[in-house]
Amino acid sequence: MKHNILFFFLFLLMSSASAQLFKISQEGVVVGGTSSDYRCVLDNKTNLLWEVKLDSIGLQNTKNTYTWFDGRSGVANGDYSHNCHWSKSCNTQAYVDAIKNSKLCKQKKWRLPTESELRTLLVYGDEDLLINQDFFKNTQLKSYWSSDQVNGDIAIDVPFFYGGSKGSDKSFDAYVRLVSDAN
Repeated sequence: MKHNILFFFLFLLMSSASAQLFKISQEGVVVGGTSSDYRCVLDNKTNLLWEVKLDSIGLQNTKNTYTWFDGRSGVANGDYSHNCHWSKSCNTQAYVDAIKNSKLCKQKKWRLPTESELRTLLVYGDEDLLINQDFFKNTQLKSYWSSDQVNGDIAIDVPFFYGGSKGSDKSFDAYVRLVSDAN
């Protein structure tokens, strides 16, 4: 089987009108809805695969933060770029590269999401945290970087505690949740 099992399941799952979110293992396979052993979430309405944050030390730790940097603009190393598990160059580009190299959920095309992609994760209700916590465990009540920029110094981040978007200085640190196209 040259093709990943994930794509077979994607075909089956996308035909289900009521389905939307699915837990995906590190091996790229759909796991049961009650499973706690998953590393990504597939949103079949947007056809996006989302990274899940972990409550363990390491690359995907939920408390790691990063300055905004795309290789051309932003801050690669600064006052706030030491808040990830490797403690230097804690910037978005270094994180994207590290996740790509890890082949998280058998994907290699990880990237920062756009503001509009991040906003698809917002779930408005009575909870302080505006995200489906059954799938996106360990989400922080702070802002997450998007790939969108206002200018060379400001990038758009999306907070999951009130749902608006705002612009922040790229030298400040924020959380990151990467995305990959599922196909």
